[in-house]
Order: sequence, then C-alpha cells, then structure tokens
Amino acid sequence: MIQKLFEKDYFLSKNQAIVIEPRTPQPVYPEHTHDFNEIVIVTDGFGKHIINGHLYHLYPGMMFYVHATDSHLYEHVKNLHLTNILFKMPDKFTFINNINTLIPNHKNENSHYFLDKKCNDKIKKLVFELNDSTLNAPAYKESLFLQLLILLKENQYVEDGSGSSDQRVNQLLRWLQIHFKEQIDWALIAEKFALSSRTLHRKMKSEMNITPQRYLTKLRLAEAYFQLHYTESNITTIAQNCGFNDSSYFSTCFKNEFHITPKELRDNPS
Repeated sequence: MIQKLFEKDYFLSKNQAIVIEPRTPQPVYPEHTHDFNEIVIVTDGFGKHIINGHLYHLYPGMMFYVHATDSHLYEHVKNLHLTNILFKMPDKFTFINNINTLIPNHKNENSHYFLDKKCNDKIKKLVFELNDSTLNAPAYKESLFLQLLILLKENQYVEDGSGSSDQRVNQLLRWLQIHFKEQIDWALIAEKFALSSRTLHRKMKSEMNITPQRYLTKLRLAEAYFQLHYTESNITTIAQNCGFNDSSYFSTCFKNEFHITPKELRDNPS
C-alpha cells in the first residue's frame, strides 16, 4: 500500500505556504505520495529516486520537482543529503499567483536537472532565509519563494554551449539526459559544449564521482528498468532502444547495476 503524507503534519498553520525540511541524511523511504508539492535539492551523497516508475540516479547538485500527485521513493542511498522545499498548491498562496508557469509539469523534461554553482549559492541563501524562524511574515516568505522559482527556471537547460565551464558541463549532462539513446562520440559532444574531454572527465569525476561513459550507461540502464516494468517489448528490443547494441553486454551491465538480470526483473516485476 502506498503511503500518503499530509500537509497538516508539516505546515504549522493555514497561512504557511512553504516549509523547509532537511533530510541529513535521507534514509531509504518507501513509495509515497503527498497532498503538497516539493522541490528537492541534493546537497551530498548518492542514491536512486524512482518517481512514477521512472528511475533517476541522484548526484550532488541535482534538483527535481515532485508534484502532489506523483508517487515516488528513495532506495540504494549512500550518504544522501537532501533539502526538501515543501509548498502547498499554488491557489493556497496569498501574496503571489500564476506561479504554475514557473513549475515544470509532470512530463516536462526539465523536471530533473543540475544546478550550476552560482545558482546553487543563490539558492542556499534563499533557503536559509525561508528557514529562518524569526522571519514569519508570509508575504516576505512567498516573495523569497518566487525568487527561488525564477532562479530555477533560469537555470533550466539551454543548448548553446555558453557560460562558465561549470554551466557548460551542466548543459552537456542535460543534453545526455535527453539524447542518451543515441550513439555518442565524446570528442564531438565535448566540442559541441566548448569543453575538452579532459575537463569534462575531471569535473565529473571530482564532483559526481563518475566518468562520463559510466554516467551515460546509468541513464540507459534507468530507461531499460522502466521499459522492463511498463512495456511488453522483449529484452533485446529494450536493449537496442536504450542504446545497447549487444544484448549480452546489456544484461551484464544491468545485473551489475541492479543486482538482478533483465529476465529476472521481467519475470518478477514486484
């Protein structure tokens, strides 16, 4: 049975529209829904986040939205630290309105992405103020939340290869989240985002503890996990759909990642 979390257990009053809930660390947590929304920022550690059946690998600097009707869970966590920004439905805000355009919908590809360092520093300051118990003015808290939404909107993916090297690495990672099923030429992709292959490898290894190729493989395996659960395609077709040309290699990678073979998952989806 899926657990449901209620705003009455987190919000102190009807006038309170935003609450900061740190998870330091975030434990494994079973599948659940809410009657409120969340913006989640990964501040440290790693884990797997499954939302509406889709699997996402979590890394420091990543953020994502969870809508009230979404069903999600956390598993395989490793020192995972999260900042959860809980907020009520937009029509329950008193001083700001029409914020729906700033929040990705359920199918929007920008619902999960990486924050660049400059944006992350600004968000930390806003979160600190939102969490300041001495500042109780609802109008001020809602104005801070609006600034937060605008910052996140501005930090969404733009495929132009501009900005600092940190921003360009994030653009490349976001590009991979969209194009991971394609054949990838790392030299061409690095050139596309005005990065050297060495810089890309160094930044990903130091900040995410993962190589570019391993990150790509994880994206492909996550999609395969979803297709094995929710489609009737055969395993070979799923492997090809997800960018694997060799089904035996796909099965080996899948078992290394999930400790179960694709066939075992297909036969026992629970």
